[in-house]
Amino acid sequence: MYSIRKILLITGFILLHLFYLEGKNYPKPSEINKRINYLQRVIEQPLDNNSDIVKLGKENKEWILFSYAFSTYALTNIAIKDSTYKERAVKIIKTAIQRATEESIYGSFGVRKLLLLDSIPKFSVLYLGHLNLMLGCYRRLSNDTSFNKLNDKISISLVRRYSSIKFLNLESYRSSIWIPDNTVALASLKLHSFNTGSQYDTICKKWVDYARKNYIDKRTGVLYSTVDPNTGEADEEPRGSMLGWSIMFIYQFDPDFSVELYKNYKKHFSKNYIVFRLFRERYKNKRTDLGDIDSGPLFRGFSIPANEFALSNAVIANDKKTARRLKRLINTGTKRITKDNEYRYKVRFVNLNVSPMAEALVLFSLTMVNWTK
Repeated sequence: MYSIRKILLITGFILLHLFYLEGKNYPKPSEINKRINYLQRVIEQPLDNNSDIVKLGKENKEWILFSYAFSTYALTNIAIKDSTYKERAVKIIKTAIQRATEESIYGSFGVRKLLLLDSIPKFSVLYLGHLNLMLGCYRRLSNDTSFNKLNDKISISLVRRYSSIKFLNLESYRSSIWIPDNTVALASLKLHSFNTGSQYDTICKKWVDYARKNYIDKRTGVLYSTVDPNTGEADEEPRGSMLGWSIMFIYQFDPDFSVELYKNYKKHFSKNYIVFRLFRERYKNKRTDLGDIDSGPLFRGFSIPANEFALSNAVIANDKKTARRLKRLINTGTKRITKDNEYRYKVRFVNLNVSPMAEALVLFSLTMVNWTK
């Protein structure tokens, strides 16, 4: 009897701790400030071997770009929700753009001498999409025109390329097309139209119409992950890490479609476990192994990216209950580190160093807002 009582007491303490950590979905100002302090410090570091972001990039070059990009998106959310953050956000975003346009970054994506070219190279929608969205965010918040020409140049290049290809998806790398990377580029065109009055966002509606007809999995009602660059046909099956990512950015140019996808994602890829809801990487797949570079380690089919991205998706859909359950999961799977007035996470249970990218992603997810409303 004593052991049962002890177990119940410990369980109750754990649950109470989880609910205490959970709080409201939108972070408190004190938490936001500490998170920004951390991101600002790493963004302002020179791109050398001592940089936190460069160290992260040794795991995956894309993660350097994503650290700058998602920091920008998170700061844009925060500044739109609370204008008192705008001045600071603009300063940090400008530095992030300057870092992202260094050759050591864009060279990883096969882009050369980006700022010296008269036209934009016809590849790497992954890099160009994120850069263009960062430029649009800066333009959304600031009257500084330093990056307007580059923003205009990339935008018109993307529109022309989308208009010239029947299946409306561009290559991330040569002969490789990922749908989630295209959703970022499309979001950048929507934001360009909002900022300038251009009509580049008409391509977004065309893309949604085409995607509904050609890239929706009939079993689950969600998007496929990749497209065959030769035929334009849907290729790899839907995956949580890519689907959740796509929903985040589709929200910026078609909120209704993003919510529809999220509801189907939740229905077919997730399951409740007491006070948590977990999202799988693949439909009805319960593998436990090291996964791949996109999913990371898998436990009974559940992946870290699928669940982190699902948090932003739940916030978008105003699904507060699921957002709370996902926050509990993140709080349980991570250790909070507070030092020098900074706040960041460390992943528990697995040796997975994904900071500062993970910090930017979580802050972006918790603060989601539509930038063109």
